[in-house]
Amino acid sequence: MDARIAAVLNRLEERSKREQQELAELNNKGARFVREAAGRFMLDIGPDVGRLLNTLVRSLGARQVVEIGGSTGYSTLWFAEAARSTGGRVISFEIDTEKVKQMRQNLSEAGLSEYVEIIAEDASLHLPKMTGPFDLVLIDHWKDIYVRDFDLAWPKVRRGGIVVADNILIPEATREQMKAYQAHVQKAPGARSFTLSLGQGIEVTQRID
Repeated sequence: MDARIAAVLNRLEERSKREQQELAELNNKGARFVREAAGRFMLDIGPDVGRLLNTLVRSLGARQVVEIGGSTGYSTLWFAEAARSTGGRVISFEIDTEKVKQMRQNLSEAGLSEYVEIIAEDASLHLPKMTGPFDLVLIDHWKDIYVRDFDLAWPKVRRGGIVVADNILIPEATREQMKAYQAHVQKAPGARSFTLSLGQGIEVTQRID
């Protein structure tokens, strides 16, 4: 990884560490409190999941990566760094205008802007109109609409393609919603799905037929 990208990732990781205590306190109060304050936080996937996503892009030779919930661009950077080597592109959905601004700045600073298309609208408005195939999809936004966006993306995922959902095990405040998501994707047609206790827990769902 080149120095420009590493520097931006390191800066964002330091910010994330500073935010963790306040986030934990809000999660202890309930998911509503996190949602009300979400604009102030990165709400990122963390470095371990970032490295996994980067590896998946490379292993799949991914040409079309879809990110539903880009936040300030931490996961986007991991995707874009790999997509640059596969000849792919990343389509990132993020509805918070201030976070979109930060994402653009971070991508520019890392020299990765040309590999990412940012759509600053609700993913549900665009996913039905998008042409596949999708090689890799990340779902990392409001937990109550994970199932909705999985169902919109799944028909466009190619055979062998993967959907990754974050925050499956943590925080406890959204655990019941995540259990419902897990049950849903494990019954999806042509799916093989499993949970990894990486970061805050991820569900990895692969299309096998």
